[in-house]
Amino acid sequence: MNQTTDADAKNDKKILFAVIIILLVITVAAVWWYLGSREKTPENSLIVVSGGKETVVDIDKLKLAEFSGTTVNGKGDKKDITAQGIKLSDVIADQDYSEAEVTSDDAYSAVVRKDEMEQAWLQIEEGKARLIVFGDTDSKRNVKNVVRIEVR
Repeated sequence: MNQTTDADAKNDKKILFAVIIILLVITVAAVWWYLGSREKTPENSLIVVSGGKETVVDIDKLKLAEFSGTTVNGKGDKKDITAQGIKLSDVIADQDYSEAEVTSDDAYSAVVRKDEMEQAWLQIEEGKARLIVFGDTDSKRNVKNVVRIEVR
């Protein structure tokens, strides 16, 4: 009876090992697919999409201004910000829009409505853009590493 138990234990270990290997292969495939589907944007630039047309905006050529304001996180903690950047509305000024979806390089996105544009800034630092929307009661629209702005 003990021999059967040892054989069953060995089979159980083999099955467990096979399941782990299969899950590992599935995980690697999913990561490979995800990384391949991420936004491809040239370095130091943003892609603005409007009416199906994509325009590449060179971050280094944007006319920056100093801005400041206060943001609030999910716990209600306030943070004063003073930085260099450009209003989101200035980046999409040539477009007819009611809102803009701002997307990061890891596919995190936030929507800014037209009536909120005066409070929405792209902070530019070291060739990267970060969306900051002053007046939010939560900083969920604080999008780092912005690579795409879709105008609707």
